[in-house]
Amino acid sequence: MQLRKLVVRVAMAAESVVQAAVLLVLRVRGRHLPMIVPFIGHGTVRRVRVGGRVVLGRPEAAAPAVGVPEAPAPTPRSRRAVLRATIARFLTVEVPGAVVAVHGPGVAAQIRADRDGYLDAVLDVAEPLSPGWHAFELRLRDGAAVSAQVLVVDPEARVGLVSDIDDTILETGLSRGIEFIRAALLTPVHDRTPLPAAAALYRALAQPADGPVRPVFYVSTSPWNLHEMLLEFVVLRRFPLGPLLLTDWGPSRSGLFRIGAQEHKGGLVRRMLEEHPRLGLVLVGDSGQLDPEIYAGLAREFPDRIRAVYIRRTRHALPGRLAAVDALAAEVTAAGVPMLAVDDSLQIATHAATLGLLDGAALDDVRSG
Repeated sequence: MQLRKLVVRVAMAAESVVQAAVLLVLRVRGRHLPMIVPFIGHGTVRRVRVGGRVVLGRPEAAAPAVGVPEAPAPTPRSRRAVLRATIARFLTVEVPGAVVAVHGPGVAAQIRADRDGYLDAVLDVAEPLSPGWHAFELRLRDGAAVSAQVLVVDPEARVGLVSDIDDTILETGLSRGIEFIRAALLTPVHDRTPLPAAAALYRALAQPADGPVRPVFYVSTSPWNLHEMLLEFVVLRRFPLGPLLLTDWGPSRSGLFRIGAQEHKGGLVRRMLEEHPRLGLVLVGDSGQLDPEIYAGLAREFPDRIRAVYIRRTRHALPGRLAAVDALAAEVTAAGVPMLAVDDSLQIATHAATLGLLDGAALDDVRSG
């Protein structure tokens, strides 16, 4: 354990030295300027969480308005352009410690980026916000500014959806490294198709015939570098817009490579339950990674808050893995929280309708995709 901690500290120190050197060279040459890449924020009527990342980039490379409700449709790009854009996302030069001014409804504050350039701040608002989407301006001292969209969850909502991304709404092959790399590096977003009827299912779960709109949170161990690409996919394929809660790949206090799925996803769900004490959650994941075990643990821990758990069976799952997931689902269901392993979106919709989580009239929409 001590050796592991030492290796992590050495890796973090080396990363900081390299980052500082590159940052100095680029600033001296004057070819790059600080810019903010905004993330989708979320919160309550009294408190919001805003985030983003401060990096060096050329002015003409500023991030487009992907994920904004009225954003224009993304334009098609060649494979070479996709490869260049994807590589550029991972070759960012972060600006540690940058001071950013935040202005929005009832908020005027200054926040500071961490050692990796990340912004993550919880801010109280002066007056209660209305449920729905709000724009918050993030501005650097040199004047560079972006608009960050923040979802304020309706306090009357009683159900929210937490969904994995990889192999749950989008087949990425994350558990099969080469397939994931090929899809991420070379496949344009408009050529990446969602799992059949997944978008219709999520719209039905998020927009009941009566009652307030339900929040949707997307959680994944994919890196923050893919935030823009994944948001583009969500918008293009008409999934409900919601915060994407990803991870940082690289040495940190959590580990040498990235935070583990159990810590990341479990921690996020616990935080949502704490922030929204009247909200029950429907959890959706896949059998390819640890979603069944993570969600089952949460169902045991919060049986009165987890409304249902759905696990998609992935294409390449081995029979032994599927049998283990089925057994786990039966155990959790017997303990009082419905958990179901499924092959398609219609199975989820049909089961959710029997629980009153989805309007029966929406089944035809899911069936038609």
